[in-house]
Amino acid sequence: MLWAGTAAAADEVFHDIEVDLQPASGEIGIVDRVRLSPRDTYRFRLAPWLVIERLTADGVALTPTRRDAEYRVELDGQAGAELRFELRGSVPPRAAGSLASGGADGVYLPGYADWIPAGVDERVDFALAVRVPPGQRAVATGNLTTEASDDGGQRAHFAAAWPGEAPSLFVGPYEVRERRESEPPVRTYFHPELAPLAETYLDAAAGYLDRYEAQIGDYPYADFSIVSAPLPVGLGFPGLTYVGREVLPLPFMRARSLAHEVLHNWWGNGVAVDYARGNWAEGLTTYQADYALAEDTGAAAARDMRLKWLRDYAALPPGRDRPLVEFVGKTHDAAQVVGYNKAAFVFHMLRYEIGEAAFSRALRDFWLRHRRGRASWQDLEAAFARAAGRPLDWFFAQWLERAGAPILELGSHRVDALADGYRTRIELRQRGEPYRLGLALELVTDDGTERRRVVLSDASTTLELTSRARPRALQIDPASDLFRRLDASETPTILRDVSLHPETLTVVVGDSEDFRAAAEELAARLLDTAPSYGPLERAAQASRPVLVIATRDALARIEATLDLEPVVAPPSPSMSAGAWTARRASGAAVLIVAARDAAALRALARPLPHYGGQSFIYFDGARARERGLWPVARGPLYRQLD
Repeated sequence: MLWAGTAAAADEVFHDIEVDLQPASGEIGIVDRVRLSPRDTYRFRLAPWLVIERLTADGVALTPTRRDAEYRVELDGQAGAELRFELRGSVPPRAAGSLASGGADGVYLPGYADWIPAGVDERVDFALAVRVPPGQRAVATGNLTTEASDDGGQRAHFAAAWPGEAPSLFVGPYEVRERRESEPPVRTYFHPELAPLAETYLDAAAGYLDRYEAQIGDYPYADFSIVSAPLPVGLGFPGLTYVGREVLPLPFMRARSLAHEVLHNWWGNGVAVDYARGNWAEGLTTYQADYALAEDTGAAAARDMRLKWLRDYAALPPGRDRPLVEFVGKTHDAAQVVGYNKAAFVFHMLRYEIGEAAFSRALRDFWLRHRRGRASWQDLEAAFARAAGRPLDWFFAQWLERAGAPILELGSHRVDALADGYRTRIELRQRGEPYRLGLALELVTDDGTERRRVVLSDASTTLELTSRARPRALQIDPASDLFRRLDASETPTILRDVSLHPETLTVVVGDSEDFRAAAEELAARLLDTAPSYGPLERAAQASRPVLVIATRDALARIEATLDLEPVVAPPSPSMSAGAWTARRASGAAVLIVAARDAAALRALARPLPHYGGQSFIYFDGARARERGLWPVARGPLYRQLD
């Protein structure tokens, strides 16, 4: 999660905040002394669950007026006025769906929830003092300055690293571990059952901080904390990450996702995003964290991740595609396909366009120029152009401002014998408005494989390749280094072919009301848009994608009604549930989810949506036992030449 930066000309306001919080009841008392520059009015927002018990300006009582979500108080140009807000309220329970939430196992007060009187277009500088009862610990964005405990509870003080967004505050029954010898210091605030994980998380976080300092520049905050959350989230804030307590034990969190959240302290927090001109930070963070870690393990793992991004994009219906510059944040899976995956792929292509050394120089330059400020795609383009020593406007224009992706295909070819070898001519075509592309190719000959690089910018280009030995085959983009729309023949059906499509028809085949209720809960979580239900017979007549959620004993009927081939590798009877894809004669994708009973179906609600890039997944309870992709052909960019 990223924070929206404020305008460079935004007003800078200091908040001196005292908080007294009772997590079990949610009761909270806040005193906020706000120091303002001279002005006639002060406009601010405040969460609806808070009440202003008293408001004064330099000791004189004031009565604010309210219109919708905004308050206004008249100051008549008082010089150096200090507003004193005395607030009281009850933090909403999590079931209420509020931006802020609380309970005995944790309180979540993000800065954007307006739990302090947040001025409109205001850059916040702050000092924050928090008191919580015994057994509870508080952590907040900003620098931890002092901390002490006594019989009355714990009191902690924090200060803003620099003026920016309002503070975020987290409280819970945490056990705190610290790595003081690391620079910066690293802490874990974990629920008691997670305390045994602290040392491995401290090690991992310290390693990621060292990695990104070496790649980009100095870490921008005084310390870094990992906080366990009662919510099923993984969020990045300045100087900390807030991660669901059920997620923290999973291996991928420490091995990959933690790196992503650490890196957001540079991209998204250290340099804020100019959201009015698109969000670059998620793509860059995905590329330098998730992808780079895959690349560390080898070329095959890196290629697998690029192929996964391409398969996800192939599953995205054209009507849900958007230009990358329009991406602001992840509101659904379709946005992630563009704003995270495609954006990361754009950085991958840029790295090969300008070279490794220039790419690294550009990122360090971008950091030095924009840290503690905010930046746009245009600022990134300027940094990469400086590092490359040439304009890159054509590159950024075609990848940011256009929706879609190149569609490539091979045309006719001819191989001629020469006096000293062979000449291969082959047509390479782009459908639609052409892109300017640099492409790798492999020419397989009797003597081995020759690798070349070609550039094309026209709708049709005839490649001419000479070789000493007889050519046998040609493969364009053999390592999948180009972001393009895959042909149906080179991508298997995956869950996202169904879950991303807005016209998917959902069919539930099960006798009990309990099973139907579990199926509807799963469909709501799995699909990217609200489910549309219908009977199996209607699905047989439709050409749209279909999601079928059924009991195991209905499988034969489903396959016969939809005219599907039996699944290649069905789940064994010992497994509780399975999900697999198929294609109908019309080309429409079908996703079948079959479970032993309603309990087995409910066990899929949390894990199954995370396997959208797979063709099949078989479960024992909530644990995936087998998963994979259906085999595919080589695709339209491979050609046998003999």
